[in-house]
Amino acid sequence: MQKINPEFFYDYDVDADNRVRNIFWANASCKGSYEDFGDCITFDMTYKTKKFHMPLGVFVGVNHHLQSTIFDVALVRDETIPSFEWVFKTFLRCMNNKPPICMLTDQCSSMKAALKTILLDTLHKLCRWHTMKKYKDHLALLYKAHEKLKDDHNAVLNHSLMPLEFERAWKDLIQKYNLQNDEVMNSLWDDTHEWISAYYKEIFYAWMTSTQRSESMNCILKKNFVKEKRDLHLFAQQVDKCIQTRKSAST
Repeated sequence: MQKINPEFFYDYDVDADNRVRNIFWANASCKGSYEDFGDCITFDMTYKTKKFHMPLGVFVGVNHHLQSTIFDVALVRDETIPSFEWVFKTFLRCMNNKPPICMLTDQCSSMKAALKTILLDTLHKLCRWHTMKKYKDHLALLYKAHEKLKDDHNAVLNHSLMPLEFERAWKDLIQKYNLQNDEVMNSLWDDTHEWISAYYKEIFYAWMTSTQRSESMNCILKKNFVKEKRDLHLFAQQVDKCIQTRKSAST
């Protein structure tokens, strides 16, 4: 692919047995899109190639029409801190050392640790959907026990405009339903600075509160482009084909 377009970027590393461990690539149009629209990105690793059992990570953002656009793609052998550090270092090198302003991820602890080490100037924001899903079962029990709790809880999460307003509303909610000793509500509170929109009013995050765009791209790849048992070089070509198709659709 680099012979076809010299601006195509790729890199990989190998283990002690000279076996491919991690792979990263981005075509020229992806790099151009990041230059224009790379302020806020999402990164998620939900799709694994069945033949190689390697998680696929897709860096996704939005363009000026709020359409999803792919910036980079990575295949990693495992979801460990060293793997993520290599991916993020390579990402910066690919993008001329221009870090994003904001990055949304799930609650993967290895990814979080790598971000703190490599993307020092990037604000790390947790995916709201993953955060709520983590406590879904317990919240369902609370909502069942308190008829109006769900509506009041959603109002606090969605309608607070400023941090002080949110904190006051949260405190009132906890007191109203006597949830001071509820472990899940306390855990949600401990993480609020990482996912509540009221704390991000001064940061451009392109209306993204979750990693849904990355997950949607993974779904599109899996259903329409990439076959589970495809060889690695064909896998990369099909991913690139998906990117080009999405670019054409956006224009």
